[in-house]
Amino acid sequence: MKTVKCIKTRLAGCLALVFALLLGTGLSAVPVRAESGTVYTCVIHPCYAHPVTGEIEDSGGEASYATGQGMVEGAVYTTGILEVTDSGNYYLTIRLSLMDYTSNHSFWVQSVGDSGWSSPALGVTGSGTDNNGATSDVCIQVPSENCVVRGSMYVSPMGRDVIFYLYPSDFTAGNTTDMNATMVTAAAGTDAQTNTGGQASTTPAPADAAETTPTPAPEATATPTPAPEATEETETEATPTPGVQSDSLQNSITEAAAPATDSAGEDTLNDAQGLSLSTEGEAAASDTSGTDGVSGERIAELTISFTLSGLILLAAASGVLYLFRKNWKRWGGGYEDDDDEE
Repeated sequence: MKTVKCIKTRLAGCLALVFALLLGTGLSAVPVRAESGTVYTCVIHPCYAHPVTGEIEDSGGEASYATGQGMVEGAVYTTGILEVTDSGNYYLTIRLSLMDYTSNHSFWVQSVGDSGWSSPALGVTGSGTDNNGATSDVCIQVPSENCVVRGSMYVSPMGRDVIFYLYPSDFTAGNTTDMNATMVTAAAGTDAQTNTGGQASTTPAPADAAETTPTPAPEATATPTPAPEATEETETEATPTPGVQSDSLQNSITEAAAPATDSAGEDTLNDAQGLSLSTEGEAAASDTSGTDGVSGERIAELTISFTLSGLILLAAASGVLYLFRKNWKRWGGGYEDDDDEE
């Protein structure tokens, strides 16, 4: 009994000590570091083929381009946000639809013009629903605004993985979407704030320290310094106007590249579609070659030839008939008529 009481006493003491430590340190005020920067709304371009090279990496190939492009456009929203931090990091948030029919999403990134891919940091920052079911917002760290994102997802109705691409463009300052900006929590040019239970504590700016430092040189004090005006002008130019397209962010992709096609690929596609399509192609080629090879002069020559041949045959037939009629009796054709008359 004494052992049990001793254990209870010690346990109660430990709990009281932990409770006191929690109160003393202020658990609700654990600091959370925030990054300053700018949030841009952008246009997202979903592509079944690589937007720069036109290469189709998906197993469906060129024959499935129309179907694949339509599926990618149905799965990826055309609006997103790009968070640019003052430290030089870029975070692109996209919205994916058809989440009830897709799974195992993976993403890789590259700068426009590169050939290799890198695996980025990413995470789901929001969820919702639309006419196609569940949606998810995915935040992807990209090398810059001039980037291409390669995606892969397993599509349950198709029973296989599908590979697609996307890239951002048309950056407008401000977040005009309902997506959450999770990385940039302070305006660009301001100091990073520490969130302490709803109260923000700001680190003093270097400019404040410079103002409080006395300047002992009289000549330097008397000389007018236009530095503050230059600073204000610089800050004004660096701050983008909300709702106005930014000139500082540009993607070098002006139009997504179409998949490369050649005659051999078209012949292969015709053969794969069946006999009727192949026969139709041959007939079309025959009709085209015949139309191109027959000219007006050739038609006239053929008409004259046919007419002369007909006249010659008609004259020959008439001559044979005349000779036959003239020599009818001589060839014995009139003997029966003579016997009947006798």
